[in-house]
Amino acid sequence: FNHVRLAWESAYATGYQIQTSNDGSSWTNVYATTSGDGGLDELTVSGTGRYVRVNGTARATSYGYSLWEFGVYRR
Repeated sequence: FNHVRLAWESAYATGYQIQTSNDGSSWTNVYATTSGDGGLDELTVSGTGRYVRVNGTARATSYGYSLWEFGVYRR
């Protein structure tokens, strides 16, 4: 995959990582930010793996994290 699309709701992450794994136990960062501003994030990444996750590291609000859409694509 080379593209990740995140559509955040009001409870978004200011810091997060996109991680990939082949076994679901060992994770590798393919993208990281500490300056997320919510809304729509269209990310160009380079990664492979059976699993992909968003690992939130800093919340913008006290309500946790909420994604409307999380898409992983090959473009």
